Amino acid sequence: MKKIFFIITLLVANSVFAQNSTICGEIDYIQSTHFSKDFSRDFTLKFNNQNSIYSEANLNKTKEKIDQSDNDDGRKLSREISRSNLTPEFYYNDRSEFHFMEIWFDEELLVKEDSFQWIWTLKDEQKKIGGFTCQKASIEFRGRTYIAWFTKEIPVPYGPWKFNGLSGLILEVYDTDRVFHIVAKKVKIEKNPVCKITVDKSKFKSSLTIDQYRKRKVELIKEDLAKLSARLPKGYGPLKYDENCDDCREDVELFPKKAK
Repeated sequence: MKKIFFIITLLVANSVFAQNSTICGEIDYIQSTHFSKDFSRDFTLKFNNQNSIYSEANLNKTKEKIDQSDNDDGRKLSREISRSNLTPEFYYNDRSEFHFMEIWFDEELLVKEDSFQWIWTLKDEQKKIGGFTCQKASIEFRGRTYIAWFTKEIPVPYGPWKFNGLSGLILEVYDTDRVFHIVAKKVKIEKNPVCKITVDKSKFKSSLTIDQYRKRKVELIKEDLAKLSARLPKGYGPLKYDENCDDCREDVELFPKKAK
């Protein structure tokens, strides 16, 4: 597990900002998932008063790695998937709409996120993250319970991944099962700068819906398993996608359909 050294750069006279101030920020995070293996990636959140973008950082090409082992339950196959597409994944929030792009088997999936009302439950607990006093909040989102720690000392409603809607910046967030965890490691804030975040919004016209995104993900997984099955040594049966396996938990569940 990576050790986190928290670095704070405040290019202002005071760490508490007036609500009508223009704020620019750049936060580095470590985003981790914990299944049968731990996996971490670096992300950077850039924001101003109007919008934010959370995108991958420090990308490198990876090669496929397959490990085979025998145990009492039979043969076990574990695999790390290769990646040659180094276009950074991103999550863009302009307060009116939310779009994200993820890489699955080197295919870029651009998605428009369903609207969601971020009704957080605020807690009395506080803790320090770096030099910032953070308050605890919780929410149910897509079938899971998440805990967030946010600071009102940076009064913008943004956070890492898809999280937003609090009265301060989210510096840490995790689900109660501790499968998904994001924590800030470096904070850089500026006050009253010329700060602009640009994205090519023309591409958003071709965005998938959440339903289309989930369907395409499953298609890509099944296609990949079929290719892998053809390469396996004798003794391994064809690999099949189990949507209910512990390590295959969907990171995007569908919202319940509203009654008509």
